[in-house]
Amino acid sequence: MRAALHAEWTKLRTIPEAAVFLLLTVVLTVALSVTAAALGAVDRVEASLLGVRLGQAVVAAWAIQLLAGEFGTGLASTTFIALPRRLTVLTAKAVLLLTGVLAAAVVSVTASVLAGRILIDDYPPLTDGPLRAAAGSVGYLLLIALLGLGAGAALRSAVGATSIVLGLLYLTPVIIGMFSDLETQHHIFRAMPGTAGLTVLSTVDMGTLPIQPLPGLVVAATWAFVTLGVGAAVFCARDV
Repeated sequence: MRAALHAEWTKLRTIPEAAVFLLLTVVLTVALSVTAAALGAVDRVEASLLGVRLGQAVVAAWAIQLLAGEFGTGLASTTFIALPRRLTVLTAKAVLLLTGVLAAAVVSVTASVLAGRILIDDYPPLTDGPLRAAAGSVGYLLLIALLGLGAGAALRSAVGATSIVLGLLYLTPVIIGMFSDLETQHHIFRAMPGTAGLTVLSTVDMGTLPIQPLPGLVVAATWAFVTLGVGAAVFCARDV
């Protein structure tokens, strides 16, 4: 494992791609959050964290590229010659991915909450919702990273995996709009990782949500770990 971590860390240090993705996560998340905070909203905390909805796309894209990109460039063959134990390689990638996303998420979410406190009148005390929403947002972004890594491992195609993951995250409202029955809409909302998981941003009118924040995170976690498990099985079973 130490050799695998060192190898993956060397890749991250020598390829600027990781720094670009992490910087984009911070910049886009904070920028959208600041804009939303300046405009105001009924749920002041959700407005200050609105950038998480955009930052998740960057996190997913980097997680997918971290593994699927190596198959596209042929680097995967070199990796497996040096480190034939594929599960160890996948684990090392997951550790470094989560470390990077955690750092970017903490910085961007903290900056977004601080911006909200400055820009939004009557922003609630941290203990009345912002702290829970901020911690949940960081956890959600980590789960999206695992979802992306699993999809990249399963499909080995950055384009294909990105299309599927972003579809799961952003197309659910479109699918919900195709049904007029409210109960059906709620079932779809509760079943999808993006809509269910992002309820962690909500702090007002909680009784009107189709699913509460903690169960919503459980839904996102289920998607993440099942996808990662499938991806690991495919990744270890297939040849390069």
